Amino acid sequence: MDFRLSHLVATVIDACDQHSGRRPGHPPADTIRVVATLRRFLREGTPWRSLTATEDQASGSTVRRCLRRWATARVLPKVHALLVGMLRGHPDLILDSCSARAKRGGDLTGPNPTDRAKRGTKYHVAVDADGVPVACVATAANVNDTLAFERLFLAVFAVMARIRTVFADKGYDAERNRDLCHQFSATPQIHRRGRPRGSGLGKRRWPAERSNAWLLENKRLALRYDRLGFVIQSLLQTACIFLVAGRLARTF
Repeated sequence: MDFRLSHLVATVIDACDQHSGRRPGHPPADTIRVVATLRRFLREGTPWRSLTATEDQASGSTVRRCLRRWATARVLPKVHALLVGMLRGHPDLILDSCSARAKRGGDLTGPNPTDRAKRGTKYHVAVDADGVPVACVATAANVNDTLAFERLFLAVFAVMARIRTVFADKGYDAERNRDLCHQFSATPQIHRRGRPRGSGLGKRRWPAERSNAWLLENKRLALRYDRLGFVIQSLLQTACIFLVAGRLARTF
């Protein structure tokens, strides 16, 4: 299963990565090697310096170089969108977020109000009703969820053919977010602040919480050591891509 998953992701990356042809110097590493190394790096939390080049593994510098190129060309969002489009999932959308402590600070970090103001990063994820992550955004831990709503929603709308209902907790409670949903003919089911518990949204939101738990199983995301913003956003996007590819691999 791991080989099929890595091969699927590498094939789509090659199709989306329109970088220039052969350049002078050492030939580039095969994408399948980079993807397999990236998957192991995410799950095991291996330090960059421990990634040495072998027949089946790319070096840490090669992986970082590929992440920088993919981030500049926005390759990973394209790959994510293509894989989600192949699934044709449920039209309902669920938004949620989770946080991770940033041990070394860096970009996209801030005092986490749920972790005694320790510096951290927040992962905002939008999933469909089947728990498939459709879009993701990394921000500082002190960024309010309402500020990430529009970016997530528009990223999802560019991928999904139709959004029927949007479910979210009171962290996303803002009239402008409801107005945005209405503009795209989606029904907002966002819990209002001050309302008593027991709205029933928990029965709808559990796929997002499960997907967040799956993302945090990746040790490189659960405890952040990387300081560069493009690295952490790329790692979050890659983790979502692997979840979508895993769902696709089981359907083939």
